[in-house]
Amino acid sequence: MYRRLARSLQVPAQLRRAAPLSRGYTSRAPRIFAKDLAAMAVPLARQVQEIVHPSQHTQLKKTRAVAQSTAGGDQDLGHALATEAQRQHAETHARLQRLYTETQAGGAQLTRDEYTAFLEGFNETRDMHSSVSVLRDMRASGAQPGAAQYSMVLKLAADSGYAPAVYEVGEEMRAAGVADEPRNLDAFYNSLLRSLARSGQIEHAYAVYAEMREHKVAAQGVGCAGLVAGLAQIGEIALALDVLRAALAQGTAFGADTYAALLHGAGRCMHHEGYALGYEQLTRVFGMQLPEGDYLAGLDVAARAGDVALAGDIVQRVRAHGLPLDEKHFEPLLAAVVATGQWARAFRVLNMMRGSGFGTTPATLRVVTRQLTVAADVAERAADEAFAALQENQPELAAAADSVTLDAMVAGLARSGCVEAAASRLSSWYAALGALRTASSYAAVLEGCVHRRNKTVAEQLLARLLDVDALAPSQRVYDAMVRVTLVQPNYEDAFVYLEAMKAHGMVPPWRTMAAMVRRCARVRDVRAQTLLREMRKLGLVVTPALADYAQAFGRNARSEPQGDSSDPATIGDLLGNDAFSV
Repeated sequence: MYRRLARSLQVPAQLRRAAPLSRGYTSRAPRIFAKDLAAMAVPLARQVQEIVHPSQHTQLKKTRAVAQSTAGGDQDLGHALATEAQRQHAETHARLQRLYTETQAGGAQLTRDEYTAFLEGFNETRDMHSSVSVLRDMRASGAQPGAAQYSMVLKLAADSGYAPAVYEVGEEMRAAGVADEPRNLDAFYNSLLRSLARSGQIEHAYAVYAEMREHKVAAQGVGCAGLVAGLAQIGEIALALDVLRAALAQGTAFGADTYAALLHGAGRCMHHEGYALGYEQLTRVFGMQLPEGDYLAGLDVAARAGDVALAGDIVQRVRAHGLPLDEKHFEPLLAAVVATGQWARAFRVLNMMRGSGFGTTPATLRVVTRQLTVAADVAERAADEAFAALQENQPELAAAADSVTLDAMVAGLARSGCVEAAASRLSSWYAALGALRTASSYAAVLEGCVHRRNKTVAEQLLARLLDVDALAPSQRVYDAMVRVTLVQPNYEDAFVYLEAMKAHGMVPPWRTMAAMVRRCARVRDVRAQTLLREMRKLGLVVTPALADYAQAFGRNARSEPQGDSSDPATIGDLLGNDAFSV
């Protein structure tokens, strides 16, 4: 019994001392080991899967190692995990590339599933060029790629935004004779459209889209969305709307990003239809609150298009969101209402603005002047309709029925060429509403006289301003009188009004002085050089172009001064200091 126990204990001792085994045991060991190794051999496709998708235990182990390394240190855990993920991605790609290279170098004939596994692996590592190389090797080995393999590589190329790779895959499909199959053709065109839109080549993307429509290939949502956003970004709003409507007719759904891109592009281009579509989808369908800049752009679009409903809805939403309302919100609304000719409604908006403490300046009512500046044969009727709407609703429009509003209305009538009618309304309209005429009221009509070169009506208005209303002429009044007399054959009175302006401490505008210089130079008047010196004395810039103009035309003047000392220093010296005192 003891001998059997001793013999049984000799085996572990021999193993610990690495003693040689018996002949019979060693002769069977190689055959058993080879058989077990063949049974345990890992398929190539599974090796690829283990490289690309390691087990959860391995990932958890690496994550714990990173967390332990950053514990108690200054390094951020999120940054450390991101760095580790990048390192693992690079390591996975290197292992996969090495495995494929060794497999190809060994001359092994891969199956279709093994090629597909490598394609999936390179697709996970985002290696586009290796995917195309595997696809080419797959076709060369006789394992014909199918629609799944081509779609896999095309999707990777499209996501990368690298259109040449899509073209290369398309050539592979054409060489394999499967390019004309509907499924492959659909995948090729949509991948090409997506890659071109993603890389910003919008013109080429739209050309591909047009070719797709010729071949009756439906554009998928991702490619369509990129094309619509790209077209809107470059200002092709009409083309973007065509692509969008065609996709919607096919049942394609778009996200908020696509409509936001359309809204931004349409807002920059002042495209009413594009902005209205984007605004409706974002606010009513997606329920989004837009930034204030988008609301302001929409107000400008609505003002230009005369879309009162859009402008009113934007103002209501701005108010509902708690944003403060001021001129930049109400002025486009006023412009939109005025553009439609709804004068009663426009004056109500103006009255609301005045009640809020803004909208009292003439700049706010420029839209009224522009709207009433129409052809002379319809100008009076349009102006009378606007005044009738204001007069009928005067009790409820007390803040809007003032001289500033009437000034804008008579200015539009005068700029239409009806200066006599504007001069008559200057008396009747103001008296009917009980508004006081000011110097600005006369200046509004006088500027119309400048456009019509009507000196007679201008002088009558100036006489009424001085004698009837006993008002002091403003700079606008003097400036208008200078310009209206300057265009007459005898322009001597222009210098009189110019000196009257300076006598009252007013600096003449640069355009008026420049116009006088050019007029004197054209008729060889020596006072052109005097006016240039006067401009420098008043602090007005004498541009080289203006100086050259005066020099060129004044070269052959009938009487040139002999020197600066004999030339009058100012226009007042030419006319006499007491020539015109007001």
